[in-house]
Amino acid sequence: MSAKNRPEEEPLLAREPVGVPPLLQPLLAVHSAPTQGWLVDGAATAAERGLGALYSLVFLLDSSGSLAGERPASSERMRAVAKLSQLLETNVASLKFDPQQVPAALSALEKGHAVAVEELHEALLLPQAEKKLRAVQKQLGVAEVWLAPLHWSGESTGLVVLFMPADAPAPLAHAELLGQHVAVALAKLRAQEAGRKRGELDAVRWIYDEQRFEDQLYKEVRRALRHKRPLSILLIRLDNYHDLRARYGRFLAERLLRQVAGVLEDTMRDTDFLGAFKDNGFAAILIEADGEAAQRANARLSRGLSNVTLPHAQLPDLHLDLTCATATVPDDGETPQDLASAAEGRLAPPETTQEQVA
Repeated sequence: MSAKNRPEEEPLLAREPVGVPPLLQPLLAVHSAPTQGWLVDGAATAAERGLGALYSLVFLLDSSGSLAGERPASSERMRAVAKLSQLLETNVASLKFDPQQVPAALSALEKGHAVAVEELHEALLLPQAEKKLRAVQKQLGVAEVWLAPLHWSGESTGLVVLFMPADAPAPLAHAELLGQHVAVALAKLRAQEAGRKRGELDAVRWIYDEQRFEDQLYKEVRRALRHKRPLSILLIRLDNYHDLRARYGRFLAERLLRQVAGVLEDTMRDTDFLGAFKDNGFAAILIEADGEAAQRANARLSRGLSNVTLPHAQLPDLHLDLTCATATVPDDGETPQDLASAAEGRLAPPETTQEQVA
C-alpha cells in the first residue's frame, strides 16, 4: 500500500505542537544518554510513554548507505527486542537493509518527514512472506508502522521505527519530533566520542578538558610575553551545581553544564579559548585582553548566561549561582600558574559571595 506522508510544513522544533507535554519528560533521557545504546533505550522510553508505541527500533545509516539496527543497552530493552525478534524470526537488533529497497523508508530519509504505513513489509526488509508478517502484525496488535527520520540540519542519519496500536494517543507529527531529538542527541554523542578519541574533550561539558586548557594557556602566555601583548583568563564557577545535582539528578545537572558551555561558546569571540575548570566551572583564555577588557568580557558573558534554560525541562525556579574572576598578564604574573592562582584567589567562597543569574 502507498505511504501516507505528512504534508510539508514548518520545522517541528520551531513551534510547540499541541499535546506534546507527555513526550517532554522522556525526551530528557534521550539527551542525557551517555552512549548510543542508552540513546536507543531513551528513544524507546519516549516512544512508549510519549507516543504510545508498542515497540520501537532504531536504525542508523552506515558508511555504505545501509540502515543497520542499533542494540539497546538495558536488559529490559534487550528482552523486548528478543521477543520481537522471536516473532519476526530474525534478529531485529542486528537487521541491516538497503533503504532503496523499502520505498517508505527511503521517502522518510530523503524528505526528512515521518511516514506511516499499514503493513510491516512496507517498513522493514524482513525474510518472511507478507502473509506471515500480517499474522504476526495482528498478533502484536500493530495497526500502523511509523518511520520517523533522524533528521537535523538538512541531513537524515537513520530512522526510528515505531509499532503503533490502533488507538495511538499521539499524531504522526510527534514521532517526527522524537526523530529530530534523537538526531540532535546522536550528533552530540558522535562529537563527544570524537573528542574523547583525541583526548581533548571533557566528557560532561563537551568542551576542551582541563589538560588541553592548560596546554593552550602555556602557549598563549609565552606568545603574549614574547610580543608584549596583554592576555587574560576568566574563571566561571557554578556554585550551586552540586545542589542542582542533588535536587534534579545527575543527568539534568550535567545537561545544565552543557547548556552553559554552549552559551559561553556562542558569546565568546572567535579568538578566545574555552575549557573546563574543575567539576563545576569553566575557564576562558581572552586573547589581547587587558584587565579592563577582561572585565567587559565578564559582563558580556554574564549577560548571556542570564538566559540559560533547559529546553523541555519545566523548572520555573531554576537559577544559576555564579562566581567569576579574572587575572591578566603581566599584572598578575608571567606564568600560567601565576594567572590561575590569582584568578582562583579572587573566586570568593560560595557561601560568602555569589552572583545570581535568574
